[in-house]
Amino acid sequence: MTISKYYLNALSDVEDGSAAERKEVFEENAKKMNPLKEKLISTMVLRHFLGGTSNEVVEINEWASLADADATVVGTADTRKKAWRKDEDREEFMSKLNKYWVGKHTDVSVLELNMDFLKRPARQYKENTIVTIAQFNLAPLSKVEDGSAEDRKEVLQKYFDNVVKKDDRILSHMELMHYWSSSAGGPEGWPVIIVNEYATIEDALDEDNSALLEKAWPDEEERKAFIKKFYAYWSNGHHTDLGIHNHWVSLRK
Repeated sequence: MTISKYYLNALSDVEDGSAAERKEVFEENAKKMNPLKEKLISTMVLRHFLGGTSNEVVEINEWASLADADATVVGTADTRKKAWRKDEDREEFMSKLNKYWVGKHTDVSVLELNMDFLKRPARQYKENTIVTIAQFNLAPLSKVEDGSAEDRKEVLQKYFDNVVKKDDRILSHMELMHYWSSSAGGPEGWPVIIVNEYATIEDALDEDNSALLEKAWPDEEERKAFIKKFYAYWSNGHHTDLGIHNHWVSLRK
């Protein structure tokens, strides 16, 4: 997984620019380019909602390997030639597209997608969705009473299967593990970036999952013991909110 930030020019600074044209050229670019990027498995394009600056656009891309990501980026110019075969058409389109962007980007992270805890969207959504990004830390096993790697895997899998997968408010869910960016380990534990997608901001802010927990663990004592162990592995829920974004679903692959 790669996460990058791009930066929009203010519409007031774009010559002959408009929100309608920007939407049109962005969607045309995604419609023509995404299918030709055969090594790109999925992409999410996230606009500012809460957190960060208003002109930031966060792009989360999924690849099978870093080699696939590199090959796709290196081959962008050739891909554009396939999408717009006539030079004049391609040049005209790129002029329209590029004027909306500042022309720089920030490479944020290279991470590993944990396939065991992946919930993909059940369908394509017509209306933009809300995406939350937060960093949690898996506690060092030495700090978890009676903790072990095997038990942690079992506890986290049970929570995902019985809560996350069955929570209809969560349209999609990704857990991104440390791979090639920032730091990991030590007393702070192991960082995990959790990306959740919701239909509305109300769903995103509603953290009540008690009904699902009660259904999965009807016995109150067993439920309390499970929740205690679950939160112990997650450093008692301590986390850093990295942003709430408006997901541009028409640009999704």
